[in-house]
Amino acid sequence: MRVAGEDEDGIPDALSQTELAERANMGRTTLNKYLGSNSEGTNPDLKIICQLAEAVGVPPAILLMRPQDWASLGSGMLTFLQAMSDPKFTELAAELQSLDSTTSYRIAEAALRVGKLLKTVEDSHDPRVSQEVRAFRHASKVSIVTIAASIPFRMGGVATSHLPALLTICSILGTTTARANQ
Repeated sequence: MRVAGEDEDGIPDALSQTELAERANMGRTTLNKYLGSNSEGTNPDLKIICQLAEAVGVPPAILLMRPQDWASLGSGMLTFLQAMSDPKFTELAAELQSLDSTTSYRIAEAALRVGKLLKTVEDSHDPRVSQEVRAFRHASKVSIVTIAASIPFRMGGVATSHLPALLTICSILGTTTARANQ
């Protein structure tokens, strides 16, 4: 809300709660339930999150991101930029961009290949490492493939040309999510 409005000169400015409530097509009292900082605040459902996101002009997922999610996203992009100088990665990226099938299984398989190349996926069955490390490695693999399989190719908007960057981000998000759950 700090910059979702504009002043008279068109410069980003704060958006009042009244303006936000109007844009989101809800009453101020209803909005205050969701924005309340007290422990009795109401959690918004997906419809409300979408209304608020549209009101401020951002995708709904942005409103749900935690600081660690932003850090993971940044790490994923930095990793992708660094990986682009690796010939093995650029070869894999070219192969991914020409995938003929984007089934959940194929995308999950591709995510593991990217993760192995980036060293975010390691063998979870290696008897030389502790059970705790093996459990983390396994949790990372499961998280990476689950995130990757959720990319909505069939619903339009995501093209295979985006796969190298998206799977790199999935690889980073998967290991940070697994780390948080351990």
